[in-house]
Amino acid sequence: MFSKSLFVSGSLSLLAVLTLSGCGGAPYAAGLSQELPMPNDVPGKIFYVEGKEAWRSPSGGYNAKTRNIHILQNTADLTLSEGYRYFSFERPVELSNFDGSMINTAKEFIDKCTPSEGQILDIGNARCGLNGTTVKASVLFVAFKEAPKTILSYDAKEVKAYLQENKLYREDSYEVNEAEVTKFLSKQTKIPQKKQ
Repeated sequence: MFSKSLFVSGSLSLLAVLTLSGCGGAPYAAGLSQELPMPNDVPGKIFYVEGKEAWRSPSGGYNAKTRNIHILQNTADLTLSEGYRYFSFERPVELSNFDGSMINTAKEFIDKCTPSEGQILDIGNARCGLNGTTVKASVLFVAFKEAPKTILSYDAKEVKAYLQENKLYREDSYEVNEAEVTKFLSKQTKIPQKKQ
């Protein structure tokens, strides 16, 4: 059975470790559970994904903006590639649709979770709980095959289309590397698994 308190407590320390670990290489992605029942809602599967800056610019605002949009892109792409259609962010808490975030479109995400490209200093670049100073940042999200009834969710197809139409979609993506993510996770938290 899904234990949200176990998941939430472990995911906070997990995100801190993963966000601060390594700068090089492709952003990682991994499935962290089998499909789990959500309280009073449709089942979903928990995933981890990272986003990375387009390139290291002198502008802290530009760096955080490209990285945060890459997180959104990678979340939508991973959702679709795994056979799901909708997703809701779980962590960081400021972005969590489970904890009351009302953001659920690509436009809203970009407006509220990305700083101005002209913002040279890193001060104020940690929007929606996404650290403003790291090359990579990570999120935990839950993917659904149908739209949840009690949790706001993003439509992954609409997110991808919006990013493509607005020339924000990047050709670089993520690397599914469950072994590397598991190494990070194994000392941080126990990932909830559906009992067989």
